[in-house]
Amino acid sequence: MEREREEQLYRLQAELCQALAEPTRLKLLSLLGERPRAVKELVEATGQRQAKISQHLAIMRQRSIVRAERAGTEVRYSLADPRILEACRITREVLLQQLTQQGNLVAPLVAAEGV
Repeated sequence: MEREREEQLYRLQAELCQALAEPTRLKLLSLLGERPRAVKELVEATGQRQAKISQHLAIMRQRSIVRAERAGTEVRYSLADPRILEACRITREVLLQQLTQQGNLVAPLVAAEGV
């Protein structure tokens, strides 16, 4: 029974990570981390079409990453849990560290080749 719950938790965690595994969604999260925004603002900030932004927001809403709140004629989106930004920040730091390490390994090889 415990093993089944653990497996289910891994599946749900993978689904959450999959919802985040898209550059536009990461940018949307960053923008929403600043303040709640209407779809129109997100379209302007990203340069993406409204239909595309709405699709991304729907996916994140299904995973309870963002929430939507109607304000008159517009819908404003906000982070459901600001801690998601911390998770994104950590993965970005890991990536930057990996790139730095790779660069440190490659730099001597490039210098030796005279490129």
